[in-house]
Amino acid sequence: MAITKKFDNYTIAEVIKAYLLDGQSHRKIQREILDLPAPARGGGFVAMELLHHYNIRGDKKGLLNKKTISELNTTDDLRFKKALEIIAELNFVEEEAEEYFVRNQEINKNNNPTESKSEIKVRAYQNKLREIVLDNYNSTCAICEINKTDLLVCSHIKPWFVDKEERLNPKNTICFCVLHDKMFDKGYFSLDSNFKIIFGEKADNQIKELLKTSKFKRPKINEPNEVFLKYHFEEICR
Repeated sequence: MAITKKFDNYTIAEVIKAYLLDGQSHRKIQREILDLPAPARGGGFVAMELLHHYNIRGDKKGLLNKKTISELNTTDDLRFKKALEIIAELNFVEEEAEEYFVRNQEINKNNNPTESKSEIKVRAYQNKLREIVLDNYNSTCAICEINKTDLLVCSHIKPWFVDKEERLNPKNTICFCVLHDKMFDKGYFSLDSNFKIIFGEKADNQIKELLKTSKFKRPKINEPNEVFLKYHFEEICR
């Protein structure tokens, strides 16, 4: 199986950008982007193999700090040109996502990016939403004090698959740690219209004891929508 078949297009784009633009090492890319072990000795071979597939080797590390994509696109190397196309798409979509969320603020239901056939576009919008939601909650779980970003989740109130029009609505999301995200997702607890914790039918004494002193920390903006919370309690918790 080709190395590129092991990873989705967005991850491949992140790897290429991390090497060509940020000049990151193979080990760091493998550990932080591919989420694979990368020991101090001999680590990074998976990232290296992926980059080599596009003829990206040591002489190209950090190259986008010296030349633009347009300047590099004059190459006859078709595999490297493909890598440049991938980065150009990622850059364009990230700028588009920034405008969609930050400048416009409104959710355009007639042009939902999550319906795009481009995997890079869908993932870029998801990641932008995550960035906004974590910032909204000061990069801390809304229930506990965990503030490690790799343990935080942009958790949907009304599930992703239920309503495509609300997938990117910040008011349909809460920042939870992985534990509280899973408990919320499985219906052990929800929030009422005053953001007080209410328990689902599955919650036993152990769960209730665990959450009995917990309080929801409101975000800076885009508080959870009452309609979505009502749906979550009635459809997920019961």
